[in-house]
Amino acid sequence: MTITDAPAAAPAVSQPTAATPAGTGLAATLGTGDHKVVGRIWLAAALLHLVIAGAAALFVQVLRIDPTDLDNDFFQQAVTLRSIGATFLFLLPLTIGIATLVVPLQVGASTLAFPRAAAAAAWTYLLAGGLVIGAYAIDGGPFGSDTDGVRLFVVAFLLLLLALAVAWLCIGTTVLALRAPGMTLRRAPLFAWSSLVGATVWLLILPVLVGLVLVSYVDIRYGGVNGFVTGGGTISFYGRISWVFSQPAVYAFGIPVLGFAGTVVPVFSRTRHQQHRAAMLLIGAYGVFAAGAWAVPAFSADPMPWLYEAPWVGVSFLILLPVLGLVGLWALTTRTGSPQLGSPLIFAMAALLMLLAGLAIGAVQAIEPIKTVVDGGGDSLFGTSVTLSVASYLVLSAAIAAFGAVVYWAPKIFGRLVPENGARLVATLLLVGTVVLSLPDLVSGILGQPGFPGTVAPDNTDTIKVLNTISAVGGGILALAAAGFVLLVVGALRSRELPGDDPWSGHTLEWATSSPPPVGNFASLPEVTSEAPLYDARRPEEAPT
Repeated sequence: MTITDAPAAAPAVSQPTAATPAGTGLAATLGTGDHKVVGRIWLAAALLHLVIAGAAALFVQVLRIDPTDLDNDFFQQAVTLRSIGATFLFLLPLTIGIATLVVPLQVGASTLAFPRAAAAAAWTYLLAGGLVIGAYAIDGGPFGSDTDGVRLFVVAFLLLLLALAVAWLCIGTTVLALRAPGMTLRRAPLFAWSSLVGATVWLLILPVLVGLVLVSYVDIRYGGVNGFVTGGGTISFYGRISWVFSQPAVYAFGIPVLGFAGTVVPVFSRTRHQQHRAAMLLIGAYGVFAAGAWAVPAFSADPMPWLYEAPWVGVSFLILLPVLGLVGLWALTTRTGSPQLGSPLIFAMAALLMLLAGLAIGAVQAIEPIKTVVDGGGDSLFGTSVTLSVASYLVLSAAIAAFGAVVYWAPKIFGRLVPENGARLVATLLLVGTVVLSLPDLVSGILGQPGFPGTVAPDNTDTIKVLNTISAVGGGILALAAAGFVLLVVGALRSRELPGDDPWSGHTLEWATSSPPPVGNFASLPEVTSEAPLYDARRPEEAPT
């Protein structure tokens, strides 16, 4: 039996553990194997780390208004905390938490694959995240001067990467091995499919990152045998991992955007997704181009070796094609249906626009003849704040999609709905804040501002100061939006209004159980004959034959 096969379908499938009451209390939480509890642990911890990463980001945005006096380790520490905190402490854990909660429900599974390993990964993430922040507090980050603190940071970051890898392994295995009878892999919902694609890509990226972290630890522990020196040195720790925040590896953060958009567009268009299998192929193609660990050696040489430059340029353009293809499919889906502008759709549209903006700027950055205006146009755009703009668009598009996913699946996550008007306002603020934060970095990069601070003062300093001020305002808008989102979630948790099992008239199996789902998830499942079994049940005349 291949992984695309499934057991023979039956009219209904019983799940014997569905109505088991959930345990309560601290002991039940600490020893849980329920994917819904584990997912909530990831979500809560990710939002807590958002506060720290957001504070670091605001601090950086304010200080970089004046780009002429940033050559100090303290500011560089704040920059690395912003990057590492936003991605590995907040965004990836938030995405993992949503996938841990939703994917088993979408594929009709009663649990997550390797539930104890998934729980262990969540608790390891909590421990590692605390240690990473603690290491920064004692001057032990990538540019720290305290040797013991730097060692603590490297070990904590290694634990964090291992936790993320185990979590992705559990999610990907769930999609491959625990699908409901009748659900072949080609009938998997697009969010579950994007989670499998994302898990595959990150399981290719994270081991490379782990290897680099291990080499760094050997350098720190045994005297810099590979050129590593604390406090920056000839080869800083951050220099070894910076490729994760640059194209093509940074494109991997955008994979969940495609899965989320592919889920909500047909639901709010009140019709079936057009060419579902083509959409799966396009998401898979995006994942192939986003697996950017192959480019690591290019980041250790200056200039980029020709062996890596040609594929790097090609990927920067080719990755636009699957996204444009998906946009075309979603436009066709919307046109054939009766679209309603619900808040999850607004989140999806905003995230998709920002993803496209980041990919387009990345393609422009890869064109070698396009130079900065500094010194007669002799410098490439790569390494300027244009690179920072690409990363900001990609990471923030994924954050917008993650917030939208929490809003959309709130009935399954919390058993409550997030207020619709407030969610629309937050989505709008996130869109505006992303543009105001990221677009000035594109312009200032063209004017010669370095992407990583602390080198030489660029020309056009007065203009760059104005642009950096605008970017700082964008950071403030994003902070306001994030605070508003947290308040909306808290308000939803305190609400007594129950949303019903399927408030959105969803298409996939997570809406076939109660809100929130019980332990075991399902008492029975509808027959799965397509990618949208609940849509088929409501409109049997449109069901595939």
